[in-house]
Amino acid sequence: MNSFETSIRSKRLQRIKLCARLLKWAMTVCALALFVLATVLVLSVLSPEIAFVSGHGTVTIEDTERVIADMSPAQRGALATLVLVMFTLLIGAVWTLRSLSLQFESMDFFSPKTLETVVSLGIWFISYAIFEVASDPVTSLILTLDYPEGEKIIDVTVDGGEIFCMILGALLLLFGWIMREAALLAEENRQII
Repeated sequence: MNSFETSIRSKRLQRIKLCARLLKWAMTVCALALFVLATVLVLSVLSPEIAFVSGHGTVTIEDTERVIADMSPAQRGALATLVLVMFTLLIGAVWTLRSLSLQFESMDFFSPKTLETVVSLGIWFISYAIFEVASDPVTSLILTLDYPEGEKIIDVTVDGGEIFCMILGALLLLFGWIMREAALLAEENRQII
């Protein structure tokens, strides 16, 4: 490699380091914001008094708006559990992306730890997408559980965000597996030479 190619490579690596550092801090802030939002939403669902103060006093399903204070404590507890699981999956994905950025910042591209982190990130995204698809009908059933027969609603929806998370998760999973195999092959080649 001549000095020109070395200089270009050095600039590329510095750009990768800078982007990884910025992404690491953005994901840290995002994880913190998600934690605060999750706390507010769970407390709002569990305690109707907090819900009206925080501006989250109602829940909307299809064309029906339901006041949180009108729901039974069991309904609010089940709804809070769903919110907590959803935010746990989101925070897990964001924190795993932060870990991946940290590894890229330290120029750790092809270590087993980095490749496992890529696979883990794919699993977080797939888990979130599956939970989102499954939680919509469960949430609508919980919200209308105390309605008379014939008025209960089970709302099944799949939107673009869920499909995107599923595809992104599958791609990251596949990418992680492929990169792991490439790293193993590279290691075998080094041992042969």
